[in-house]
Amino acid sequence: MGAQFLGTDDGTGGSLMSWLARALIEPDLAAYRRLELTDSYAWHRAAWQAFPKLDGQPRPFLSRLDSGPDGFTLLLLSKEHRPERPDWCPEECWAVKSITPEFLGHRQYRFDLRANPTRKVLKFDTNGERTKNGRRKPLTRIDEQSEWLRRKAMESGFNVLEAPEVGFCQDQVFRKRNGHGVHTGVRFRGVLEVTDQQQFEEAFYKGIGSAKGFGFGMLLLQPVRI
Repeated sequence: MGAQFLGTDDGTGGSLMSWLARALIEPDLAAYRRLELTDSYAWHRAAWQAFPKLDGQPRPFLSRLDSGPDGFTLLLLSKEHRPERPDWCPEECWAVKSITPEFLGHRQYRFDLRANPTRKVLKFDTNGERTKNGRRKPLTRIDEQSEWLRRKAMESGFNVLEAPEVGFCQDQVFRKRNGHGVHTGVRFRGVLEVTDQQQFEEAFYKGIGSAKGFGFGMLLLQPVRI
């Protein structure tokens, strides 16, 4: 979707405290810079380098990573902290735009969401007692994924108009103590209509669904003029 970069940027910040950054990454950059961008944890660490003054604080951004024949595109959305160009990203491959408050005031948008649809599954210990935290099971059927999106949309202050386009995107592998795990990626595209402005803005900045720390949940939006 060609609407990732929104509003205007005067370079001063002013009263606009929402930012969208884009880093273009050539296929050989990971090896050239010794970044070892081999899994979602590595990408997560690389994204954090755009916020060098916030170590130890809660994650202040959403991210999205898309791959193509020319390399990778990493997007970073932050409501309060302007991303800074990491040392690993060449200056000509880095751009930041501010998001004007008016941008989220439209009634309808075309949307592009890269999400990790899951459902919680109860987990029990060796004594048969229910543990405090369960586990998440990926939803793999299109009807389940579409229903998941419908529920999340209601919670996020919007309705999806007509049936959305649903397709799998690249899964994200991450390291675990006993091997590796996988976050299943699903891409939703369509048109939405805002029903609750406050909930919608909150979802835009906080993301939708699970695994938001690993590149899922960011809504890309393009206003529909009606």
